[in-house]
Amino acid sequence: MDWKKISSWLFLLGMVIAIIAGLIFGAANDGRIDQNDDLKGGLEVILGLAGFIAGVLVLMGRGTITEKEMPMFMMATIIIIALSATSLSGVRWFGYYLAGIVYALGVFIAPLAGLIAVKAIWDVGKD
Repeated sequence: MDWKKISSWLFLLGMVIAIIAGLIFGAANDGRIDQNDDLKGGLEVILGLAGFIAGVLVLMGRGTITEKEMPMFMMATIIIIALSATSLSGVRWFGYYLAGIVYALGVFIAPLAGLIAVKAIWDVGKD
C-alpha cells in the first residue's frame, strides 16, 4: 500500500472540504443560509479527524510533510492562526466567506500541527 499517496490524497481532500465548509460557515454567518449546530459540528469533526489522521501518518513517516518541510508547515500554521484572529468578516462583500475558510482551515490544520509540535518537543527532550 502506498501510504504517501494515501496521505497526499487525504491532505488534498481535507483542504477541499475545509474550503467548502468555510464557504458554508461564511454563508451562514452572512445570513444567506440557515445552519444548525449539528451541521457545523459535523463538518468540524470531519475536518478534525482528517487532520488528526494526516498528522498520525506524518508521525509514522508516511505522510506528505517531510522533516525538511516541517518548519515551513509550522510557519504556515502560525499564519493561519494569526489570520483567524483578525477581523476578516469586516471585509466588504466576501469577508464572512474569508473568515469561514480561514476558520475551517484552522480546524483541519490544528490537529496535524499539534501532533508535529508534540513530535518536535519529544525529539528535543529525548536527547
